Amino acid sequence: MRRVRIRVATPADCQALAEMRYRFRTELESPTEPQSRFVRRCRSWMRKRFCSGSHRWRCWVVDDGKELLGHVWVQLFEKIPNPVNEPEFHAYVTSFYIVPELRNHGLGSRLLKKALSWCRRQGTDAVILWATPGSRSLYRRCGLLESAGIFERRGDAPRPRS
Repeated sequence: MRRVRIRVATPADCQALAEMRYRFRTELESPTEPQSRFVRRCRSWMRKRFCSGSHRWRCWVVDDGKELLGHVWVQLFEKIPNPVNEPEFHAYVTSFYIVPELRNHGLGSRLLKKALSWCRRQGTDAVILWATPGSRSLYRRCGLLESAGIFERRGDAPRPRS
């Protein structure tokens, strides 16, 4: 296997990250936007997050010195202040991706553990994510648990009856 390092992404990585994001999402579903338009839009979004000075978004990449081979994004979000001994941040893990040819070699575990370690140092109360079927076992091995206590509503959900 190639020699790689895991590092925090920089603005210089935006083009490669946007291209990988397109590849990641189109592995799961057919695109509804041309690749060039999506990459431009995504690259712009990423640059704004990197340059805003906000530490709410963080991205780590797997880098072999020639190209990026994977990434994971984490967004910290605040909870309302709490009068009890409970951390006041949650973390949302998203866009976790390793190029297909390097999956099942431990890179995903290393990358995710780096992100989870950072979350711990930030004092997060909970880390949440939405798993693809193929990633569930990795998340379990890294200490994440499936929870029955989370509710979600998607954009196309029917409205509740009064």
